[in-house]
Amino acid sequence: MSEFPPGTATPDLHVRDACDPVTDGSDSPTPELRPVSAPDPSAVNPLSDPAFLAGLRPIPTGEPGEAPDWPAPDLHGVRPDGSPVSLLLDDQPGPVLLVFLAVDCDGCNSFWRGLASGELTDQVVPVVVTRGPESVDPGAVAACAAGVAAEVVMSDGAWSDLRVTGYPFLVLVDPSTRRILAEAVGFGWSDAASLVRRGLGT
Repeated sequence: MSEFPPGTATPDLHVRDACDPVTDGSDSPTPELRPVSAPDPSAVNPLSDPAFLAGLRPIPTGEPGEAPDWPAPDLHGVRPDGSPVSLLLDDQPGPVLLVFLAVDCDGCNSFWRGLASGELTDQVVPVVVTRGPESVDPGAVAACAAGVAAEVVMSDGAWSDLRVTGYPFLVLVDPSTRRILAEAVGFGWSDAASLVRRGLGT
């Protein structure tokens, strides 16, 4: 049965598709709506990319000022020129600041420059720690370390021994007790001075 009285023109009822243009009575239709494409199932999840994960900075889980309760080990590795080097904590004259860096890290540049300035050497013994020669080009490390006023130790073992998983990362050690006084992610060279003040209580 018709819903309209006899003689009444029946309107053209049209169910508009989601992608049909919509007009407002003017000659210009509104932009056409297009369906959103489904996510590409072949897209790579960055968290499955080792190169992406390698650049992530670790965030300490303790409260500010809290340091690990396990003792710091001696460090063994090689210099960029291939000569063996050992950092024996018992032989160090004062607190040791371990600066874990990479050569292809924008965030590390200020630390390389800061270490070249010789700052903090009156308070701590700075030591740069990079990945070992199996993991990073010694020539690239030598180029970054040119003019740096610190020993440079290339050692994969140091990273695992001190449980460092990213860079830049700072670890302040009391060599007389092997106690880790403070550790932190470094976002700039000023963070090194802040860490030293906090760790030494100055």
